[in-house]
Amino acid sequence: MLLGGNEYYNLNLKGETFKIMAGFGGGAGVEEFCGAISGGVAVLGALFTVERGYDEGEVKEATKEFVESFREELSSTNCKTLKNNFRDEKLKCSPVVEKGAAILEGTIEKYREQE
Repeated sequence: MLLGGNEYYNLNLKGETFKIMAGFGGGAGVEEFCGAISGGVAVLGALFTVERGYDEGEVKEATKEFVESFREELSSTNCKTLKNNFRDEKLKCSPVVEKGAAILEGTIEKYREQE
């Protein structure tokens, strides 16, 4: 998600950033919080954080909306549950990532309009 977001939104993130995010895949390796969500949250942070995210309401609001919309659309944020419901042996988690990317794009469009 972060790699695609980097390309699509011209975030100009470098290789070290992707290495930092590597552990979030597969629900942080224990099938908990979906890695597609973690990547999406990282994209929101890169787009909407000026200095420090905890001081900036927009990134918090956008993140909350993204996660809630993801949960509403896919009925869960849990990696194991999402894999059981959507994972395909050939496509792997692509169906979840694609749905998450569409939700992320909608969230970004909304918050960019407010700028």
